[in-house]
Amino acid sequence: MDALNIDRVEYRGKFLSVVRLDGGVAEIRLDRQGDALNKLDGAVLAELDPVLERLEADSTLRGVLLGSAKEAFLAGADIQALQDLLGKTPAERSAFCRDMDTVLTRMEDLPVPVVCAINGYALGGGLETALCADYRVMAANAQVGFPEVGLGILPAAGGTVRTPRLAGSTVALEWLSGGRSYKADAALAVGIVDAVAAPAELREAALAWLHRAVAGELDWRARRAQRRGPFALDAAAVAAVRQRAQPLAHDRPAALTITELLERCAPLSRDDAFALEAEVFSVLSGTPAARALVGIFLSSQLLKKKSREQATGARRIARAGVVGAGIMGGGVAYTTAVRGTPVLMKDIAQDALDLGMNEARKLLDKQVGSGRLARDKADAMLASIVPTLDEQAFDSVDIIVEAVVENLKVKQQVFAALEARVRPGTVLASNTSSLAICDIAAPLQRPQDVVGMHFFNPVHMMPLVEIVRSERSSPEAVATTVAYALGMGKIPLVVKDCPGFLVNRILGAYFTAFLQLVRDGVDFVQIDRVMETWGWPMGPAYLIDVAGIDTLEKAMAILGKAYPSVMATDFTTAFQRLAGEKRYGQKTGAGFYRYETDAKGKPRRSSDPKTYELLAEVQPNGPQQLGDEAILDRMMLAMLLEAGRCLDEQVAEGAMEVDAGMRLATGFPAHHGGPLWYADTLGLDQVLRRSASCRHLGGLYEPGEGFRARAAQGQRIFEPTTN
Repeated sequence: MDALNIDRVEYRGKFLSVVRLDGGVAEIRLDRQGDALNKLDGAVLAELDPVLERLEADSTLRGVLLGSAKEAFLAGADIQALQDLLGKTPAERSAFCRDMDTVLTRMEDLPVPVVCAINGYALGGGLETALCADYRVMAANAQVGFPEVGLGILPAAGGTVRTPRLAGSTVALEWLSGGRSYKADAALAVGIVDAVAAPAELREAALAWLHRAVAGELDWRARRAQRRGPFALDAAAVAAVRQRAQPLAHDRPAALTITELLERCAPLSRDDAFALEAEVFSVLSGTPAARALVGIFLSSQLLKKKSREQATGARRIARAGVVGAGIMGGGVAYTTAVRGTPVLMKDIAQDALDLGMNEARKLLDKQVGSGRLARDKADAMLASIVPTLDEQAFDSVDIIVEAVVENLKVKQQVFAALEARVRPGTVLASNTSSLAICDIAAPLQRPQDVVGMHFFNPVHMMPLVEIVRSERSSPEAVATTVAYALGMGKIPLVVKDCPGFLVNRILGAYFTAFLQLVRDGVDFVQIDRVMETWGWPMGPAYLIDVAGIDTLEKAMAILGKAYPSVMATDFTTAFQRLAGEKRYGQKTGAGFYRYETDAKGKPRRSSDPKTYELLAEVQPNGPQQLGDEAILDRMMLAMLLEAGRCLDEQVAEGAMEVDAGMRLATGFPAHHGGPLWYADTLGLDQVLRRSASCRHLGGLYEPGEGFRARAAQGQRIFEPTTN
C-alpha cells in the first residue's frame, strides 16, 4: 500500500481513496478502479484495514464520512470470489468471515463518529458495510437489502449481528430471511437508515449529520454501546418466519438457518455473535443448494453478457410486426409496445385482432391499476399497436413475429406471403414451439432472413426467448432477433434448429416418462406430489392441464416422429384418451383434474373420478404401486439424459445454457441448479447405474456418449470454476 499521511489531502489506492476535509473530517470514498461497480472482497478489505489503522492513531481526527465515488455505494460481494470461497474447506470459509468481521469492526469501533452516505444501492455486503457506521443517510432513489438467502447463504460480514441490534429482531428476521431489496422510505421507517436525502444533496446531508455528531448533538457513543450487547427476541416473529421457512428447509435451508441463528445470537455479545455467524455461514455455504444457487447467479450474468455480444451487428428495429393475434400475439405486441417499439399486428379474423388488442389492453390496465404506469402513457402504448387485416403496411417493419397455428403448411404459406411484401433483410421470426425452422423456410427465396423466436406463455411474464438459428439463418438476422428480444426485456438464448429446440425437446422426454408411468398404472396424483415435493412448482399432470392437453398432444406427436427411439409411443397415451373426450385441461374445465373458478376468477383444481375411468382404458395392467424414489428417478433421469443428448449435439452452446434455459422457461427448481447440474450432484456414474435399471423402458433411458465418456473418466459436466 502507498504510504498514507493523514495530514496530507489525499490517499488513493486501487479500491478506495481518503480525502481530508475541514474540521478534522476524513472522507473514505469507495472507488474500485477499472470496474463500474464497487464490490466487497478480500482485496478491498486488505486495502481498507491499514487505512483504518492509520485513522485510529490520528489524534486530530474528529469524524469519518463513508461514501462512494461511483453511481452506487457498494453492490455487495464479488460473486465469482464467493463461488471460489464455497469450494474451500469449512475452516477456510469460517476464517474468511472472521477476517471480514475484524476489518469492518475496526471501522465500527473508530474513536470518532462515522456517517455513511448510501447512493444507488447497498446490497448484501454493501449494506453490512454501511451498518458499521453510526448513522446512515440514504439517497431517495437508492435501494438496500440482503439478497443472500436467494443464494442459499446468509450475510457473513456481520449482517445477522448488526441488523437486530440496530433495528430490532422483527425487522432483522424479515430483511435477512426474505431476500428483498427495500426503497429509502421503507428503510427509514424501520430504522435501517436515519435520514433520506435528494440524490444531488446526499453528500452534504451526510456531512451535516456527521458535523452534528462531532459537535455532540447526537449521542453516537450510546448508540454504539447498545450495539455491542445482546438484543431482545420477538418470539412471535420467530415463530411466523419458522412456519414459512420450515417446509422449504430440506432443499433450501438458508431462511430457517438464519432464523435459528438469530435465536442463538440474541443473548450474546456482538463479538461472540460474530464468531457464531462465521461458524454457521461455513456450514450453510457448504450445502448443495448454496453451490447451485451461486452457480445460477453467475451463469445468469454470463448469459446476459453473451446475449449482448450476440446482438453485435444487429439492424435497427424502428417498427415490429406480429402476424397471428390472439393471446400469444397480443402478448408479443404488448411486450414490444411497452418497451417503446411500435407494432403492426395482423390477423385474418377481426375476432382474433380484438382478442389480441384486449389482451394488450388488459395487461396495460393492470399496470395502471397497480400504480406502475400512468394512464396517459398506457393509452399511448396501446395506440402504438395498430391492428390490421391486410399486409400492405408490412413493408415498413424491420422484424415480424409469426404466431399462427402450429401447422407446417400454414406457416409456410404465411411466410411466403410475408416475404413477397417485406423489404429484403426484414427478419421473419416464427414463434413455433416444435417445428424445425429450416422446414418453415424451405420454400422461401430468402431463407437467410428466417429465424425462430420461441416465446413462452404468458409472454409478458416469462423471461426466456429461444432464438433459433437454422443452418441458413444469416448472422445479421440472428443478431437482430437477439437485440429485439433484449429490447423487450427478455433473456435470449440462441439454440440450434431441431424439432422442439432445447426446452420443449427436454420437456418432451419428461412428458414421455410421465405417459409411460401412467400407462404402467401409476397414479398421476402421486406423480404430481412426488415432483412438487422435489421442488417443481407444478407436477407434470397439473402442468399439462395448464398448458393444454390438445396442444401438447400435437407437440408430442411431432417430437415422437423426430426422435423415435426416445419419444415415440407405441401405446394409446393418456393425452390421446383425454383429448378424445375434449378434456383439454383448465381451458375446458377438465383434464387430469377438474377445474372450477373461485371468487377471484382463478381456476382451482380438484380430483375427478371420471379421469380414473378414462385412464383405466390405457392401463393394460391396471393400477400399480410404485415407490416415490422410483417415480422421481424415472421422471428426472428421462429429463437429464435428454439434456445430455442436447449437450452432445450442441443444441445450446454449453451446459450453462442448457440449464439456464430449463430454469427460466420451466421453473426447474433453482436449488437443484438444472438438469445437468443435478446430474453432477447425483454423480455421472450413479446416473449410468440408475438409467441401466430403466433400460427395459426404451431409448428414453439410454445415456448419450458425453455422459458415458465423462463418467468413464471420473469427470463432471460442470468443472470447478468453469462454465
